[in-house]
Amino acid sequence: MKFLLLIHNNAEALEGFTEQQLMEMSGGPKHIAELARDLLKTGELVSVLALEEPGPSKEVQLVAGTPVVSDRPFLETKEYLAGAMVLNCTSPERALEIAALIPLAQFRRVEFREIRLDQDDFLAGLNEL
Repeated sequence: MKFLLLIHNNAEALEGFTEQQLMEMSGGPKHIAELARDLLKTGELVSVLALEEPGPSKEVQLVAGTPVVSDRPFLETKEYLAGAMVLNCTSPERALEIAALIPLAQFRRVEFREIRLDQDDFLAGLNEL
């Protein structure tokens, strides 16, 4: 079973802390590296993503078959998506255990979602068509 952990950030709540300070309060870079290595060894850690801070971006939508590209203004929100992890676990309970181990979960909200279709499933489906 694969799961997506969406890591949210609330800059207002973390105001005054540098990324380095948050990392140190979470056990430090060595602790984070050790956790990642352990999860890689078990095959449970599939991927990690860290996203840039929100800012000006583009949006693409098909309108009557024509791609329409527009600037998307930054939404007025306190919370935004900061990163994600893909896990491959034997159960939802194990994925939740791992989510609780993420050091920055002390400071950031981690959303837990089961993956219905991943790249492997999608590519396998292409071969059937």
